[in-house]
Amino acid sequence: MSVPVFFVADLALDATSLHIDGDEGRHAATVKRLRIGEEIDVSDGVGVRARAIVSAVGKDFVTVDVLAISQEDSPQVSFSCAQALAKGDRADLAIEILTEVGISEIIPWAAAHSIAKWDEKKSRAKWQRTAKEASKQSRRSYIPRIHDVHSTQDICNLSDSFDVTIVLHEDGTVDLSTIELPKVGSVMIVVGPEGGISSTEIHSFEQSGAVIARIGPTVLRTSTAGGIALGILASTTSQWRSATDSTS
Repeated sequence: MSVPVFFVADLALDATSLHIDGDEGRHAATVKRLRIGEEIDVSDGVGVRARAIVSAVGKDFVTVDVLAISQEDSPQVSFSCAQALAKGDRADLAIEILTEVGISEIIPWAAAHSIAKWDEKKSRAKWQRTAKEASKQSRRSYIPRIHDVHSTQDICNLSDSFDVTIVLHEDGTVDLSTIELPKVGSVMIVVGPEGGISSTEIHSFEQSGAVIARIGPTVLRTSTAGGIALGILASTTSQWRSATDSTS
């Protein structure tokens, strides 16, 4: 059985013990009901990960002794997703799947046909919480970064900073599985809203150098398209290959 994962703000590579309090400490002590002698994993969310054993438990904290600690390498090809705003649980599901599959960052996109509205005070924090919880579930050491909301023009301008930008669209003329990715670099996947990407937006993306691609013969929801596309693309990189495969 896998040990639970908890996140802390700072985790030094020479740490020998850790005091976990706040929301994570309360969750560990009162929800997970950790006991002295149990092993857990602790991460800072940016690649440092420790295997530790519980040495003390309070009402809202746990203290652990570090058994081993290391810095995980970031993937050679990093994936980002410009995810169109979606209503209710569909946004949560999109973030969860993207995080579980291995996205590095998620860029909320206020597309022309997006029905959901972005709340400057609440939405980003909610998306970040969802990404954090999905990182725990999938036992990641990196929590995806959630950006502020972007317009279509913002996404087009941002594409210059990526080696490859792929816009998912049912009328795309390129099959997603045939796109060649760099061995080292960055890729942005653009996922439209339930109402689809407008023809004006498609034209803007094409002008910015994006590849308009289709995943397959069926049309997917905005909540699942990004994660499935990421899985297809990531499977062609070292991100999903075992050490044996990558050295053979």
